[in-house]
Amino acid sequence: MADDITMEGQEIMPEAVPEKKQRKPRRKMTEEEKAEAKRKREERKAQADSMKPEVYVQYEGSEAVINDLIDAAIANFRKEKKRAKIIECKLYVKPEERAAYYVINGAHDGKIEY
Repeated sequence: MADDITMEGQEIMPEAVPEKKQRKPRRKMTEEEKAEAKRKREERKAQADSMKPEVYVQYEGSEAVINDLIDAAIANFRKEKKRAKIIECKLYVKPEERAAYYVINGAHDGKIEY
């Protein structure tokens, strides 16, 4: 039997090897369907490009959303410096104190309780 395949003393018959299934050819898309598919791809790409992750800090039964803390830090900073441009914002979250400390532009700092 020249067509038989052997593996460590076991014979495998050629019928036991599965055949590859043939895929059905895709249906041709109309111009309207192509335009709709392109619009959906561009929409998904815009969503992916503008996506901002939501980060949560959970500690001993309390929860804080980091994006909300950043917004609160910027609002707190704006009370003092209304026209200053924000170039850098660092946020330090201390869940044991239920507070977040921020440093904006390397010089202005503050504390937010949540």
